[in-house]
Amino acid sequence: MVQVLSDRRSNARSAGGEEYEKRRKAILLAAASIFREKGYAAANGDDIAKKAGMDRASLYYYYAGKQEIFRDMVGEAVTDNVLMAEQIAGSTDVPERQLRRLIEGLFSSYSRHFPYLFVFVQEEMTRLTKDKSAWSATMRRLDKRFDDAIIKIIQTGVDAGSFTIRGDARLAAVGIIGMCNWSHRWFDPNRGHDGAMIAATFSDLVLKGMISRLD
Repeated sequence: MVQVLSDRRSNARSAGGEEYEKRRKAILLAAASIFREKGYAAANGDDIAKKAGMDRASLYYYYAGKQEIFRDMVGEAVTDNVLMAEQIAGSTDVPERQLRRLIEGLFSSYSRHFPYLFVFVQEEMTRLTKDKSAWSATMRRLDKRFDDAIIKIIQTGVDAGSFTIRGDARLAAVGIIGMCNWSHRWFDPNRGHDGAMIAATFSDLVLKGMISRLD
């Protein structure tokens, strides 16, 4: 029976189609809502299926379980953020502009992928990537690449005399990442300040605390 379901899922994904993608999207949104409300550990297939408006048997036509849902949910979004950060770090913009672009891009991603990325942050990324699966290994590499891109931007600014920091570039990067990630506790693109306003405010806070000389 398990193999039959697995084959059906594989065939459905290969065939794709508008209706399949619509249902898959509904499952991901439902799962994200349940994960945020109950936490990953407490969530189960019944909760997700009910939220998505289907029975549990139908849910398994699309996903083997909550782990597969979670990984599908965050994998693409995290990869996109890493590629964005590396592109910015490798650009010819001055470090101040690079850092602002990165914070703006991050909040644009939070809005676009809401609430998927916040589920990942909320569920303690390191705890969920400690197993020996290929997915976890990939996520750890992506996390390091993202950190390295921000560190590169900051270090370039320090070397050029544009930024002044007391600690090293890694410490500053951790602070910036933490400030942005903490928004998972309160940011909702459907109410309150939008991502662009938050990014502008955070960028000003960071840059005015790091730029050596202000006009």
